[in-house]
Amino acid sequence: MARRSSAIALCAAVLALAGCTAPTNDDGAVQPSPDPARQLDVDGVIDVGDGRGIYAKCAGQGHPTVILIAGKGNGARDWQDVLAPDDPAHDAPLDGLPWGLGTLEPSDDAVFPSVARFTRVCTYDRPDVRIDGDDVTTPRAQPHTVDLDVDDLHALMTSLEEPGPYVVVSHSYGGLIAALYARQYPDDVGGLVMVDTVTPLMADVTSADRLGNWDASNATTSPQVREGVKLIDAFEQINAASPLPELPAVVLSADKPWRTDLLPAEIARVETVTFDDWLASLELLAAELGAENITQTMSGHDIYLYNPALVTDEIRGIVDTVRADDSAVGAAQ
Repeated sequence: MARRSSAIALCAAVLALAGCTAPTNDDGAVQPSPDPARQLDVDGVIDVGDGRGIYAKCAGQGHPTVILIAGKGNGARDWQDVLAPDDPAHDAPLDGLPWGLGTLEPSDDAVFPSVARFTRVCTYDRPDVRIDGDDVTTPRAQPHTVDLDVDDLHALMTSLEEPGPYVVVSHSYGGLIAALYARQYPDDVGGLVMVDTVTPLMADVTSADRLGNWDASNATTSPQVREGVKLIDAFEQINAASPLPELPAVVLSADKPWRTDLLPAEIARVETVTFDDWLASLELLAAELGAENITQTMSGHDIYLYNPALVTDEIRGIVDTVRADDSAVGAAQ
């Protein structure tokens, strides 16, 4: 089962609860509970207005709600899978998952079901990350800009009537959505978990030529990867936004370099962002957030597939911090 197509994966390839279901309209769109305290499970398309729908899945009980944002080309399904425990990819020195080398399987140990056991959790599909089925998110023109993803996320959480502030967990390109969302809606974000994410700080550690080529590769679409994103435009939007509020946060970095030996020769000659650039940008991100950078992850880019227990533990830590802060505020009032 190969679905790897996050921002870094595309760079390498072109230069991836049980319970009750919420009620639906006649047209099949899921309607959230009018009483958010009931926290019904959700699994279907949510009407977000303007004739558009976004596929979402929510489960679990409690506060804060965790939002899981997948990387480029990937969606809700990713957070419900793991790399098979006996797969040799775990012991390989390089990351082959972006090339489809590795067996992914649904698991109760995956991040989504694991988080649902201790708090509310929601995830969703951006437009064009999944095109099969009768519950797909409304498509849009590609490539697209990050502000559209922020608008969609805000519209989705409003339609779901999920109370904030949220713990936002993002992977790869999803980190840019989280960064802009937290700046535009600071009252809605209580904590951040940045899982091997893209960051505007990449511009500080790589050359303009490398960055331009990387941006171009990630704007590229294909029948296999229909989502295209504009990274440099996202960097500019984030840098122009209000400063990020002080938040509990953690950064997780891959420690398996991505494979470049499988690139076609004509692509391998193109100068682009390197794994060293990637790690350096995450170090800067951790410093900017005042957060720990966890670098011993035993994982390639998709840390949540290689090591879901680690990602879940770090989410739980931020959730506990947000809960403790809420309790302290309540006691002081």
